[in-house]
Amino acid sequence: MTRAILCAGEALVDLISLSPGMGLGDSTLFESRLGGAPMNVAIGARRLGASVSFLGKIGCDPFGDRLWSAMEREGLDLSPSVREGGTSTTLAFVALDRDGKPQFRFYRDNAADVSLKEEEVASVDPRRWSCLSFGSISLLEEPSSSTYLGLFGRFREAGVITAYDPNVRPLAIDRPEHFRSIAMEVISKADIVKISDDDLRWLCPSKEPEESLMDLPISQGSVAFLTLGARGAMARKGETVTSVPAHPVEVKDTTGCGDAFMAAILVKLGQMDREELHRLHQDYLTKTAAFGCAAASVVAGRIGAAFAMGTLEEVIARGGTGL
Repeated sequence: MTRAILCAGEALVDLISLSPGMGLGDSTLFESRLGGAPMNVAIGARRLGASVSFLGKIGCDPFGDRLWSAMEREGLDLSPSVREGGTSTTLAFVALDRDGKPQFRFYRDNAADVSLKEEEVASVDPRRWSCLSFGSISLLEEPSSSTYLGLFGRFREAGVITAYDPNVRPLAIDRPEHFRSIAMEVISKADIVKISDDDLRWLCPSKEPEESLMDLPISQGSVAFLTLGARGAMARKGETVTSVPAHPVEVKDTTGCGDAFMAAILVKLGQMDREELHRLHQDYLTKTAAFGCAAASVVAGRIGAAFAMGTLEEVIARGGTGL
């Protein structure tokens, strides 16, 4: 039986500006939508046909109730997740700039997502899943940072595929060098790394992302994907890099595009054995990147992040191959 993918990290509420192109400071009307990169990835992978579990700490407030119900409706297994009385849900204000790129601002008050403790995940058995996918703002604060890094170590020791997306949010990072250090250490150990051009510019500001991709300290057999927005994506294994174009789309919102890409590559790579992943040829990785671009294009043409994620049929219709 195929094991499920485990997506770990935050689930939160995005408050989306209804004034596209105005940015955060000039927006006056916002609409609440459910989000958080790990939850977006989980829903994206589930809609593409994978069995998916979600591990996170969900706030005990009306927003948390809404998140929990929505994930259940999407068919996610929530048995690894935690709720604790008195905790709240992180609110993320999001506005699009003139290029359709999102600007973020996070507000937390006793937030559940960053308060996950190691003892709350002690019973998680890595052998139950085929892959652990994590990253994003869950690594910004304690105790959640240590908890997720500890979980990452346990999955690696068990020989389970690990996938990482740093998903950098500069305005939420109080200690940039500390975060860079953590991100680079995880990148050096993860089996699958997905990173955007904006994230790579922040992590390695002295070079262009295409150059920095070759400098990432990925381990032997591991793979890295660089997303380039309208310019497509690149796939790297060892010293070999290939590029794929983006799929033409009338962009309405880029929020969640990177998460859709991550979901797509998890569906293609995260359900195999670790040794099989490490033996893959570059041609398969190139096709996987193209599948990710097709998934991202579906989301770009909609508004809604998690609930803009496409089905397998929609992604294939955009040119993504089922491989």
